[in-house]
Amino acid sequence: MRDKRVKLIFFSIGGSEVRDFDISWQKILLFSTMLVIFLIILVGAVIGLFSNFYQNSRITSLQKTNQILKNQLGEMRERIDAVTEQIEKIEFLDDQQRLIAGLDIIDKDMRNAGRGGPSLATFVGDFSTLPDHTRDELTNIRIQVDQLEKRVQLAKESQQQIIETLEQNREWFEHLPTINPVRNGRITDTYGYRIDPFIEKPKMHTGLDIAAPVNTPVYAAAAGYVESVHHSYTPNANYGKYVTIDHGFGKKTLYGHLSKIFVRPGQRVNRWDIIGAVGETGRATGPHLHYEVRINDEPVDPAKFFFE
Repeated sequence: MRDKRVKLIFFSIGGSEVRDFDISWQKILLFSTMLVIFLIILVGAVIGLFSNFYQNSRITSLQKTNQILKNQLGEMRERIDAVTEQIEKIEFLDDQQRLIAGLDIIDKDMRNAGRGGPSLATFVGDFSTLPDHTRDELTNIRIQVDQLEKRVQLAKESQQQIIETLEQNREWFEHLPTINPVRNGRITDTYGYRIDPFIEKPKMHTGLDIAAPVNTPVYAAAAGYVESVHHSYTPNANYGKYVTIDHGFGKKTLYGHLSKIFVRPGQRVNRWDIIGAVGETGRATGPHLHYEVRINDEPVDPAKFFFE
């Protein structure tokens, strides 16, 4: 079979010369095929170049995002620690208030464990697409937040229970010595054994010493009736001038070393009524109030009753 050829005619720029070439179809097909292959390789190279550029940009972006995430996780851990510390303080006060209300203290394990809520498997499932270390960190933070929410809810429920209990026992509460009888006074000696400043030996201190300037007002710690008033005293002995108040329910309070007394025996008083003034009468080394709380005539630590 004869080879089919194609005649190509070219004109020179000046137009005066004509050249013709005979090219076979096989050569044209070969040239076209090579041109297509070259274009495919070129397009592939361009796509690869842009793909690498996109991947590098994405990796850089992910690295920045990962660093931001790490910083935020660190900040969240610090905030969780701060919130935990505040909740522990709230729980401590809640325990004190439950005692005052006559309720049992909530067990610490119960506060920490909480009640109900999503399982660990649920948390892990939510974060399954993340790297292991990030998933573990987020899972741990989410569990801590969940536990904190439960502890807050338990504290709120406890406070509501305390309020309801005190509402039911309003009269009992009105007669409970819950305040520091000297405003802005400074407690210089607490309840318990101490070195007695007069004999310089250990001795039981049955109340609180609250230092304040002479003639600072002294308030009744709760409602009740004035049981006794003592104006006369022996210098450097006993409580000096002092007042005792019977609050009922087996509770009494004593206010010693007074400079002045403003109540009389049998008088009814309410919490925050002024009953006297700070002094240094009796066995005192400086102006202060000796304050006692007695239950069934046995002294107890007054600080346990402070509700403020």
